[in-house]
Amino acid sequence: MFLLLPVISNAAESSLAIIDAGVQRSEDAPFVSNDYQFSPGDYLYFIFQVAGFAVKSEDVDKSRKIALSYQVTPEDSRGIALSKSSEGQIQDELNPEDKNWLPKRRASFLLPSFVAAGEFRIHVVVKDLLAKNETSRDFPFRIGGVQVQPSDAITIEDFNFLRKENDREALDVPAYSPGDTVYARFDMAGYAFDAHHGYHLAYGVTVLRPDGKPFLEQPKAAELEDSSFYPAQFLLGTLNVITSSDSPRGEYVIILTARDLIANKSFETRQAFSIESQ
Repeated sequence: MFLLLPVISNAAESSLAIIDAGVQRSEDAPFVSNDYQFSPGDYLYFIFQVAGFAVKSEDVDKSRKIALSYQVTPEDSRGIALSKSSEGQIQDELNPEDKNWLPKRRASFLLPSFVAAGEFRIHVVVKDLLAKNETSRDFPFRIGGVQVQPSDAITIEDFNFLRKENDREALDVPAYSPGDTVYARFDMAGYAFDAHHGYHLAYGVTVLRPDGKPFLEQPKAAELEDSSFYPAQFLLGTLNVITSSDSPRGEYVIILTARDLIANKSFETRQAFSIESQ
């Protein structure tokens, strides 16, 4: 016969529930606030308990058993998993003193490095194998970082000139002195994937002098090809232009062309910087 834990219900049917659950930034930490933002590449921790499950009682030895299974998955707003699910079973034998006991489980996930800022969720499914029913709940969380504009073809976004290669802050006015190295950073998004979430991109650079003649031509500056469990929503690109002490003063134009080698599409942007007298 099937009985319920007295602390949960006296009804004949299971009232399966996921309780005391939440998202954490470290194990055993408080649940994160609604406005907390994880960063791409962070670890996310999750904890939950299960209540209202059926208990099987054997008349022969008075043993009381439970049988549950669960699946915990971090997902984006479209229901696409960010990483592999954490799955397991809870099959325990309860002693008389365990009448108020509720199973607790934990899970941790490494968030993707190239996921754009947005709203996400932890999707939890628990099945009661004895009562033959299941329940599910979603627990929202946020990821900050790079904002990506939706696009159905490859695009270049957030192009920034930098003073130094590893600077975080972009230059408000991209003006350099003769002999400086011009650094820039940008994001590529909107490209296509193959069946395994693989991408294949390339970009080239041409720099025009103040008189319109080529200062630098590098049609194959970089090529990026890889795959990941979760499709990378953006990819980082960098470039640098080395000037000399006798480089002409004036405005230079960078022509940056990104190519999606899977979809056979391209995107071009033009960005200007100046070389000024010291």
